[in-house]
Amino acid sequence: MKKIIALSAILFAFAGCKKDNVEGNKPKLIFKSVSAEDVPAELKMVTFEFQLQDGDGDTEDAMYINDIRFEDETKFEMVRMPALESHKGTKLDAELTLYVSDMPDQVFMRLRDGRDPDLVPNPDTMQYRVFVLDNAGNSSDTITLPKIAIHR
Repeated sequence: MKKIIALSAILFAFAGCKKDNVEGNKPKLIFKSVSAEDVPAELKMVTFEFQLQDGDGDTEDAMYINDIRFEDETKFEMVRMPALESHKGTKLDAELTLYVSDMPDQVFMRLRDGRDPDLVPNPDTMQYRVFVLDNAGNSSDTITLPKIAIHR
């Protein structure tokens, strides 16, 4: 009987040390579509569509984007997300749109980026790596978006 009690106590101790399920709290970013993979010179904007899911609903800050065209693969630009009206403890399921444009407005990501056309091949290619971070510091997986051909 004493062996059963001792064994039960050890079993409960191991069960109490079980890791929390972090996967359920981690934001999940899913790429859905892009408006054009071959961008003619007259087109001034491209949109990327995403599905964002977060188990604890505390993703409300920013999307982080790395332009693979440039040399520094560790530098991610922060693009603020609109208010998702998510609240901690509420499951979040939202659609996000990233606008990449040449128009002079509040778009943070530039399509042709004002680079010297003589130094850039025609067509140029653009490709992004993207992730989101929630308030608890949990990061989604980094996803690589499809390559886009940009004509000048």
